[in-house]
Amino acid sequence: MKIISLLNMKGGVGKTTCAVNVATHLARDHGKRVLLVDFDPQTNASLSVMTEDAWDAWADGHGTMADVLEIRGRKERGEPRKLVDCILHDVIPEVPGLDLIPSHLALTFLDLDLAARPGRERIFARKIAKVRDEYDVILCDCPPSLMTATQNALYASDGYLIPMQPDYLSTIGLRLLQDRLGYLKHELEFKISCLGVVFTRVRGWLRYHAETMARLRSDKEFKRLHFFDTVIPENIKLKLAEAPMEAKPIDLHDSGASGAEAFRALTKEVVARLG
Repeated sequence: MKIISLLNMKGGVGKTTCAVNVATHLARDHGKRVLLVDFDPQTNASLSVMTEDAWDAWADGHGTMADVLEIRGRKERGEPRKLVDCILHDVIPEVPGLDLIPSHLALTFLDLDLAARPGRERIFARKIAKVRDEYDVILCDCPPSLMTATQNALYASDGYLIPMQPDYLSTIGLRLLQDRLGYLKHELEFKISCLGVVFTRVRGWLRYHAETMARLRSDKEFKRLHFFDTVIPENIKLKLAEAPMEAKPIDLHDSGASGAEAFRALTKEVVARLG
């Protein structure tokens, strides 16, 4: 399992935070060559590891996922940029080995722009194949939907990881997500397995969160899903929220924060799952 999509149809569950921090620890602590791919038009993953000015300069001079998916480059130059040209190598100087393909706001209209395009869900898979062997792990941060951008990530992926909050609505969302993924796998004819579910934004003092996590782990409906032992806490000191303001992962912002410790532990579990 080399290409992994992080997805959840519910927003605000810490999906991007997981993608950025797991990617960082894979590269820095485990010596992996990692590519982080930002499919979300909100560009949160991109702006968590680079400044807005740096992103703006890169988007104009080299390209983003909007160019990779051929909705920006064609309009401006008549032909798309190559995926390899859009890769920003060693995006964080302190974390060698971590590369990024940034996102772009233009992906907001991806579904409309590619509506008439045959095989639109396979564009990324075709292009990432050319650089796939250069990386140990490729992490795709997906928007909170199963539309064209996420379908491109999933079609290219070997597995997916689900960050979710341990609450009632997220439990319903997990059922729906599994159902919709089953439909997509059948309709788009691709094979993909679940790397696991990680509980995020967990409030350790809240009994309901503990009860929900225990119930889901023992629920027969989800017996085929792997639930990671590590949980990501809701950080009262807001360190997880502050870190992106400095365009840094949490461990570089405050290595002593509980969130930083949790992501180090989660990444070890991910490495073990990857085998």
